[in-house]
Amino acid sequence: MSQWPISDAVEEMPPGLWVRRGAPPPMFSMHRHDDVEINLVLDGQLNYLFGGHPLTIRAGEIAVFWAAQPHGLVDSRTGDMCWLHVPFSMFLSWGLPEAQTAPLLSAQPLITYAPDLAAHIARMADRWGREFAGSEHGDTAGTAPEADDDSAEIALLEIQAAVRRVLRASARADPEAPLGAAGAVPAARLRQVSAMAQYVRENHRAPLSVAEIAAAVHLAPSHAMTVFRRTAGVTLGEYVTMCRVAEAQRLLLTTSLRITEIADAAGFGSLSSFYQHMSAACGMTPREYRRQGR
Repeated sequence: MSQWPISDAVEEMPPGLWVRRGAPPPMFSMHRHDDVEINLVLDGQLNYLFGGHPLTIRAGEIAVFWAAQPHGLVDSRTGDMCWLHVPFSMFLSWGLPEAQTAPLLSAQPLITYAPDLAAHIARMADRWGREFAGSEHGDTAGTAPEADDDSAEIALLEIQAAVRRVLRASARADPEAPLGAAGAVPAARLRQVSAMAQYVRENHRAPLSVAEIAAAVHLAPSHAMTVFRRTAGVTLGEYVTMCRVAEAQRLLLTTSLRITEIADAAGFGSLSSFYQHMSAACGMTPREYRRQGR
């Protein structure tokens, strides 16, 4: 298996271009990161909770999404997988047609059945991993001392071509394809967590309380908090913040709204709260994030 950088858990991966090939990595909680993520399932099955919905990615399928949306691996049937993360700023710098980039700003991943393409990209990813072999601390692609500059440049072009092929294949897929259900988590509990997550996704722009979220699924607040945390790996409050930050990122990149308007539209109660959470999640202020994205 070739990968860069090396890490025991996806949530601990630093921002940057990276690939992993093999069995599903540990994923202990709902998380988000500012990358375009491509999941290639060569064998086995991945069961996610994504944007409030259960989501199954089966053998031969490719899923591509903007990972700013909160998501987490609920269960998997061990198999051969390949993950590719491309920093969103790098993806934007490619200057792809809006018809290809716009779907990634939606709340749902693009999924298509393309086993031959998945196998081809996975084979290429093995080579990319060797060419970008970095330190165990996670050098980003092209900066590792072992990487040959010419090989790195070629690999980056190949990665761009691979992403464009996936987007083109996804554009041909049925956008109405139903989302699958996850496996090991009890169905009743998954329905409750999915309903709570979806309620947050639809209402995070307004003030939200745990009692309000719990009432939407007919649970006592304390029980709702316990069920959500044990299943999703984050508290309801943390998930609300994830959704608000993701919405703010989308508005910063796709609109010309003022910062104060975005803070309000995303559901932050104050400008200081917006700056605090945005800086903690993205490592930069809202203005810096917008400037980098453009």
